[in-house]
Amino acid sequence: MTSGPALAAEPAAAARAASGIGASPAVAPSYWASLRWLAASRVAIALVLFAFFPLHDTGRLSGGLGDPALYGGTALLYLLAAVLFLSTLDRFRAHFHALVLAQALTDIVALSTLMHAAGGLKSGLLVLLIVALAGSAIVATRRMAAFFAAAATLFVLAQAGWQLMSPSGGDAASLMLAGLVGIGCFATAMTVNWLATRLHAQERIAQMRAEDLRRQLAVTSRVVAELAHGVMIVDARGAVRAMNPAARALLGIASPAPPTLADAGGRGWSMLRDAHARWRGSGGARGAESDLELPDVDGRATRVRLRFLGTAETGEDTVVMIEDQRLVEDRAQQLKLASMGRLSASIAHEIRNPLGAIRHANGLLAERITDPSLQRLTRIVESNTVRIDRIVEDVLSIARRDRSADESIDAQPFLGRLVDEFVATSGAERARIGVRLSTARPIRFDSNHLRQVLLNLLANALRYASTATEAVRIEWRERDDRRLELRVCDDGPGLTDEMREHAFEPFYTTESRGTGLGLYLARELCHASGATIRYETGSPSQRWRSVFVVEPRNEAFARE
Repeated sequence: MTSGPALAAEPAAAARAASGIGASPAVAPSYWASLRWLAASRVAIALVLFAFFPLHDTGRLSGGLGDPALYGGTALLYLLAAVLFLSTLDRFRAHFHALVLAQALTDIVALSTLMHAAGGLKSGLLVLLIVALAGSAIVATRRMAAFFAAAATLFVLAQAGWQLMSPSGGDAASLMLAGLVGIGCFATAMTVNWLATRLHAQERIAQMRAEDLRRQLAVTSRVVAELAHGVMIVDARGAVRAMNPAARALLGIASPAPPTLADAGGRGWSMLRDAHARWRGSGGARGAESDLELPDVDGRATRVRLRFLGTAETGEDTVVMIEDQRLVEDRAQQLKLASMGRLSASIAHEIRNPLGAIRHANGLLAERITDPSLQRLTRIVESNTVRIDRIVEDVLSIARRDRSADESIDAQPFLGRLVDEFVATSGAERARIGVRLSTARPIRFDSNHLRQVLLNLLANALRYASTATEAVRIEWRERDDRRLELRVCDDGPGLTDEMREHAFEPFYTTESRGTGLGLYLARELCHASGATIRYETGSPSQRWRSVFVVEPRNEAFARE
């Protein structure tokens, strides 16, 4: 099994790294740092060993050298090699294991030669040899560490054999010492290498977990920033550690957030501070809620709900969720309207058959009655059944809204036929409705859906418009940004703020004879065709002050 720096490499590259041959794969920065410290310590040791030679020549140190000339030359070469290794370390970053091999062998050969020149095994340089071996084992693979230990052991045994064969003679103790040193070399190299491998593996795991945590925090921060609800993180001292844009908007706080809840700022900051203090004072129950009314920029109150996710225990952070109750109520309203629409469609379907029977019976009755008062009653029944039938048709149109077809409609003939049809069926004066086209580009819309939308808008406009010529106008135009829009304008008083807020809701009407479904149906049909519809109010100086704008989807026009 390969260990050491090869752990960070692919299997094939790790095998090459284990042999110390060729270019090395990517090596962890900690290995390069260890190798740099090893090279720097080698320079320091080489300086000390080289400085020993002139001190010995002056006779200031007791003891002698076995071969002063060999010692001095080897110490000088070792110092030069140490400086060379340190200075060229960055130039050979692609050959990490080759550098380790060269430096370790240089240490073993140089220190073994210096030990021989200094008098053999008893010179004390054995300690430096073991230290150098341990340093190399830190950055080497397991095979390389075993190879270095074997090389050092061979040099030590060779020194012991040399002493036994020398004229001065040696003893068996030297050979036993060499054997013990060899065992120590293997034990030191393998133990240090195993510990270093474990440490580097733990470092790698820590780095991976730190990277995973960084990515998780980045994703969490992005998600929190995109939440519609406000989110704040407050520590036990009241310091705001984080706050998303929704919370800043609800509280009226500019970036960056105030450092503590005690700081003033924002239209709702003091209320939040008081609510947080009450929560902590009550024991800090997890999930506790508090409703506030924050003053808006225009003076109106914004109702929010605070939820405290955490406890009031010492040192624990608290997550404060700030929910805009308007959004919650809007979603509830949409669900209610959808449910009501399905229920209404079911009821309308059941009403249709008996309603037809009532109309048919009323028609037969009207043919036989000659009394004017009774005929008036039959006309009342007929008008109301017609109204109920129209409500049923509108409800069923919403419920069975078919998938729209993407048609290219020539605006001029389509709008002309539409106005003629509306005048014929409603009895309105033709002069009250004008058509103006400022572009020849076609209308991308489902023709049946567009017909229903415009008929509803025309009926709504004529209800409030004056009797003047062109009191209602249909405009098909292209804006400066090349977006197309269909406008139905009238010179009526326009909608009040309350009417604008509820105009597109089903069954909302300001007239006793209205169904309240016309604008709602128009909006649903526009959405089915990928279009939008909105209401605009013209300036007092303009003739047409009430404008409904239908804007087909932009993608359709990009193909024109």
